[in-house]
Amino acid sequence: MSTGQVRTMMSLMAQGAPVEVTSMWATATKLTRLAHLGEQFGYQYLDARYVNRGTQLLMVPEPQAYQRAQQAWAQFPQAATGGPVPPLPAQAPDLLKAQINFDLSGRHNEKRRVLAIIPITLIVLLRLMRDGADAAVFWIPFWVFAVALAIGMVFYTRKRHGAYEAQLQQAGYVQVPDPTGRMHYVPAGSSLAAHAAPVPQQQYGGQQPQAPYEQPQAPYQQQPQAPQQHQQAPQQHQPQHQAPQQQPYGGQQPQAPYQQQPQAPYQQPQQQNQQQPYGQQPQAPYQQQQQPPQQY
Repeated sequence: MSTGQVRTMMSLMAQGAPVEVTSMWATATKLTRLAHLGEQFGYQYLDARYVNRGTQLLMVPEPQAYQRAQQAWAQFPQAATGGPVPPLPAQAPDLLKAQINFDLSGRHNEKRRVLAIIPITLIVLLRLMRDGADAAVFWIPFWVFAVALAIGMVFYTRKRHGAYEAQLQQAGYVQVPDPTGRMHYVPAGSSLAAHAAPVPQQQYGGQQPQAPYEQPQAPYQQQPQAPQQHQQAPQQHQPQHQAPQQQPYGGQQPQAPYQQQPQAPYQQPQQQNQQQPYGQQPQAPYQQQQQPPQQY
């Protein structure tokens, strides 16, 4: 890291603003030393990533390190205004270096290695089209080697990524997601861990666990009440069933069929047989037959 980059970082920290430092050829070791310097002035490491201009380091203020920042600014009061700046630490903590290496070796960086195969493939094709079959002796093995190297680097980086993750987990670091979904490891007592605490609670103890545990309570409260209501409901429906039973048997239908059938068929035949058929016909003949013997 150059002195200009350190001075730029110091001016941003004097304002209390987030720090972004980009370097074209910065290694993980240099980024770790720069992040350790920022920690002495009350900042904490946030992220390290690859950008088009190289490697970028991000740091944010740490409210818990206010006293440490005051002591550091007392030693270098003019560091942000062109005065002497503190030297980079000779050796940075291993855990801070593991944090940076973990972020730089994430799977989101695998695309850079895989996409590098595309321009190599285009170059090989252009050479083959230009030089003909004679160039295939060199360019085809070169392309195979480049593809194998890219794939091998992907698996090697994944292995290193897992080793850094295990180191941070053993040290008690907690996993925190950023807004883009990337996972980072931060110290358990830092402010970033405090802000990230609601995220795992929402995933494991907030929404998902409480929802299943609250939902069973709702069914358990509703199920005992629901059967009681269903028991009352049939009791209420019983009079309704009795009402239709009274209607068919004691109301309209039973009275109509049983009163009409015994009365109508049995009374009507008597009325019809006694009055109309047997009243008119027999009376007429019997009256006519009785009148002649009266004449005799």
